[in-house]
Order: sequence, then C-alpha cells, then structure tokens
Amino acid sequence: MQTKKKFRLSRRTLLRDFIKHKADIAGDKVFMIYIRDFDKDIDEKYKYKDLHLLSNRLGNGLTKLGLKKGEGVALMEINSPEFLLTVFATFKLGAYSVMVNVSLRGEGLKYIIDHSDASAIIVHCSFLPAIMEIKRELSKIKYIIVDINEAPDDFKLPEGTISIQEVMQATDNDIDVEISRDDMCMLMYTAGTTGLPKAITFWQGKLLGGNNLQTLVNFSGMFSKPDDIAFTSLPLFHSNALFLTTLLSYFGERPIILGKRFSASRHWDICRKYGVTTFNALGAMIPILMKQPERPNDRDHKVRVVGSAACPKELWVAFEERFGVKISEAYAATDGGGFMLLAGTGDDVPVGTMGKPAAGSIGEIMDDDGALLGPDEVGELVFLVRESEVEQRKVKYFKDEKASKNLIQLGKDGQKWFHTGDLATKDKDGWFYFVDRKKDSIRRRGENIASFSIEKIVNLHDKVLESAAYGVKSELGEDEVMVAVVMKPGKSMTPVELLDFCQGKMAYFMIPRYIDFVEKLPKSEVHRIMKRFLKERGVSEKTYDREKADYKIKRD
Repeated sequence: MQTKKKFRLSRRTLLRDFIKHKADIAGDKVFMIYIRDFDKDIDEKYKYKDLHLLSNRLGNGLTKLGLKKGEGVALMEINSPEFLLTVFATFKLGAYSVMVNVSLRGEGLKYIIDHSDASAIIVHCSFLPAIMEIKRELSKIKYIIVDINEAPDDFKLPEGTISIQEVMQATDNDIDVEISRDDMCMLMYTAGTTGLPKAITFWQGKLLGGNNLQTLVNFSGMFSKPDDIAFTSLPLFHSNALFLTTLLSYFGERPIILGKRFSASRHWDICRKYGVTTFNALGAMIPILMKQPERPNDRDHKVRVVGSAACPKELWVAFEERFGVKISEAYAATDGGGFMLLAGTGDDVPVGTMGKPAAGSIGEIMDDDGALLGPDEVGELVFLVRESEVEQRKVKYFKDEKASKNLIQLGKDGQKWFHTGDLATKDKDGWFYFVDRKKDSIRRRGENIASFSIEKIVNLHDKVLESAAYGVKSELGEDEVMVAVVMKPGKSMTPVELLDFCQGKMAYFMIPRYIDFVEKLPKSEVHRIMKRFLKERGVSEKTYDREKADYKIKRD
C-alpha cells in the first residue's frame, strides 16, 4: 500500500515537480481512460506514473531532436493521450505549448503558428495536409512531428517530418533543465470572434498559483466524492476541457474519461458505460442533448452534477428533471484573471444564475464611467483586484502589451477592477445573471439591447432549432437588429410568422428588422456562435427587411 508523501506548494514549486509528486503518491492509480473507438469497444488506460514517464520520454526525445528551453511547440492534435503528454513534456522542458484550433486552415492557421514563434509542430496525421499546404510559409518551424495513431494503411511520412512515436523512443529519465516559475509554459488563443485572435500567456507560477490551483480543486463541488469520475469530449485546446476538466481531475486525483469529440447520440451511453458522475456542458450542448429523442433510460446513469456555462433558463429545470441531474452553473474566461462565479447545486440557487464570486473574490456591476451599480442594474461584470494579487491576476497577451493593460482599470472608488467585457446584473442576494457579451450588445435608437435576450425568445418557437441575434449598421449610423434562424429538420415558417410570435414577448424595439433563415450558424469548436462572420455577411438580397415589407410593430 502506497503512503502519501508530504508535499506543499511553495513559491519555488515547478509544474514538473507537481507531476512527479502525483506519480509518487498515486502512481498505480488510473487517471485517464481514453476512448479510442466507442463503437468497437476500444479504450486505453493511463496511470499517473504512465503520464510522468511517457512525458519524460517525449521531453527527452524533443531535446534530442534539438528543441531548447524557451521554444514553442504548436499542438494541432485530436483529443488524445499525446495531447496531454505534449503539454506535460513542455512543462518539464521549460518550453511552451501552443494550443491550435484544429479547424483552422490557410491564413488563419498560418497566423497562429507564425505569431506564436513556435519552433516545432506536433500534428495529428489527419491534420497534416493543412500543415503541409502552408509549410513553405512557416519560416520559424524547424521540426514537424506527426502523430501517426489511426493513420490509414497507405500513409507515408512526408520528407522532413518525424513521427511522435519515434521521438518517444527516448529514455524516461527525469528531465534536468533549469526552470523558473516566471517561464512561459503555454499560449492559448482566443476565438477571434471580433478580430484577430489574441494569445493568452500562461507561465509556470500562474498555473500553480493559489488563485488557479485552489479554485480548480474546489470547483463547484463537482469532485466532492472520492468515487467521482469526470468525462469530457470538448476539445483539449480549449481552456474548459484542459483546465476545468482534465487538469482539475489530475489535481484532485479523480479519473477522467476522454472522448475524441462530442456526440449527442452517444453521450449518455458513454456516461453509463464508464460510470461518469460529472461533465461540463458548454455552448449549445444542453439544448442539443435536450433535442435528442427521449429514451426510457434517460435517467439510467450515475451523473450527479453537470457543470454549465449559460444554460438557457427555460431548459434548466427541464434538463434536470429529464436526466435526473443537478446543473451547477459557473462563469469563467480563459483571459479572466482566474476569477470565477460558481452557483453550486444547493436548494437556494436561483434558476438562471451564474453564481457568486469564488475563492473569496469580490464581484460587482459597473457602468461605463467606472461607477458601481445597484441591484438589478445592467452593467459590466468586474472583479476587485487587491494589491497583493495584482501580478497573479494579470492577463498577459503575447506581443500585445496594450491589450494586457486594458483589463485592470481604476474605478471611481479609486480601487483596481478587472473588466470582463461581459454585461450582467446582480440581485439583492448577491447572485449574478448573464445579460450579454458587451461586444454583442446592440445599440438601437437610444436603447441598449441584449442579443442574448432576443435569442432566448426566438428559440422558444417550436419550429426553431437555434438562432443568433446581432447588430448591423443602419442608415442612421446606429444598429438595426438582425437575426439568423436555423429551423428544426422538416420545419419551415415565414418571417411574418416569426415576427408575430415575437410581438408581445419582447419590447417593440427588440423585434428584429432583418431576418435570415440559414442552414447552420458558424460555430467554434466548443459550440459557441461566431457572430463576427454573421456581421461580416450582413444584409443580403435574400434577407427579409421588416421595414421594406411594411410590417407594423405594436407599441402597446
């Protein structure tokens, strides 16, 4: 029987120390079960010591290849053990991993790799053609390393590349490189919903700092029982899957089930097979799961808690009752300074809330002039930054010092506040409620309109699958409300039918002027709608214009 060794985080602790510590105290415990092929019943188990030793192999192999401390490794990989091994290996080398959205192609992909200053790329064979297409333009890349797991039988490594499997033939000895807690260890890019993506910098001390590790360990009580098992099929290049599921499970010594991608039809079957007790749902996951045909075994599973972000209020109770779970709503952002709102699962939690500030932090609502607002007033969600935590709360954007400085500003009260860029309200009991992304708020003829509020009502129509509301410039210089609507399969309706439905359910000034019926909405890998592309598309010849059609709005 293993005995736990005393280990305390200190200002000198490095990420590699923490990984080795976990291997020492929980070496034979299974940390991850990777679903290689659910339909064929193929999975792989990885213990804590496996992750330590295999990441040593990869790190030593990268060193042998020529990678040095301080260099970057762009990671364009499917959800896989190799993904996590690369992250751990760069932690140990004093290098940094660069999270690459696997959907990127062409100029967008080139921008991320070039902007990150990466020296190497680790890419799954299924994405290799996208890399080879721009290879000549990647002047900073010295090594292209290919994961050939699941490669077709006729696959051949292109000249000048090497497989990650060959790189990992190196020794599993511990890596001895001088590393500082100030060394950069990861770049994670924003979705770029309003422009070019920005790279958020993580350094060794930030990932191990109390504001991050402690918040992770205590996250919403999702791991309150020793037999809890987490599941994620969200992409690991996103902070939720990597930080709030995978690393959270790792720090808390709870096993994780890792899937390649989200499948609504298989999701609950996976939960049943592996005894999953918790998972996180982002974007449209809850609506998508609710739209699956009801089954007699909808409640036949061990899931207790579903961590959610912006669960539609009208689906909250219905989801809990149908699947026999509790929703634990939360708010956080990759570039959010480590601040979080957590709701938990208590009986006093109001439906629709994002929660209350976690880990002793203070949140408020602020107007555009820096003044704090009262209960139920709409303003920007901000968090107090105490002098003792300024460095820890800083968000550093790679090569963008100006954007980094804009997040922490002085309020009218003379204190420093972290600005989230999100609109919200706070009730008299201290519960926060999401209103809209500040950048998505629509300004129409003196009225500020939350796009989120329009979408909630449009989505209530029984023929509508989903929608996106956004502002397009009018001839008056402000915004007009436009909505893109996706119909349920086999359903159709006219713009007038939708407008009639909206009348009486929303304020007259919120009713869309422009309506587009579309086959699908542009989305990120975590199912968030990319409104930038809708705004760029704007009004077309096919767009319905309420004013041109002379549709009359009732104002009573």
